[in-house]
Amino acid sequence: MKGLLFVKKASLKEEVAMSIRKRVKAMFAKPERKLTVLKPELQQLHQTLQRASESRDPLTEIVHFFDTVSRWHDRGISDLIAAFEEVNYGQYNEVLEKLRTLQMHFANAGRCEYGWNRTKRGETVAADRIFLGNIYGLFTHPVPFWKQRKDEKKGGWGFSGMEHLNAYDVVSQQARQFMTSHAGPMIAILQAVAA
Repeated sequence: MKGLLFVKKASLKEEVAMSIRKRVKAMFAKPERKLTVLKPELQQLHQTLQRASESRDPLTEIVHFFDTVSRWHDRGISDLIAAFEEVNYGQYNEVLEKLRTLQMHFANAGRCEYGWNRTKRGETVAADRIFLGNIYGLFTHPVPFWKQRKDEKKGGWGFSGMEHLNAYDVVSQQARQFMTSHAGPMIAILQAVAA
């Protein structure tokens, strides 16, 4: 029993010492400076995401979206997250949660060998490397394939409410929904942390 009590006291002392070290370090190390350095790039990301979510040509815009997000996916913001974690004793919990969520969006909307964006790390995203489809019986094809279907006959889907759509329209909606599902939350995070 004494040994257990000693271990608890020792771990409590270590926690207190760690907390004190973090507080002292936080007085001198300012992770906000790293965030300030990134602000121009984060604002540019914000503009790209805003444009993507408002685009009238989602098949063209998704290429720009993936190119921008993929560069951030490659680069990551782990250093920025680590800088905040190093001095966090609770005061940066909200910022850290937002940064981790942003990093998660970069990963989920970034490169994937078998996903939509089939580019490799460091590669510029091009339309012929973005694969859409696999929806409503449509096979997966690159963006240029779908753009060629823009003027095809509408309807014939057998699904209610889709009589006014052709394959191009369906895949365009798919691209738009993907971009807005990621752009919306990323924009909100960027407004909160890079304002």
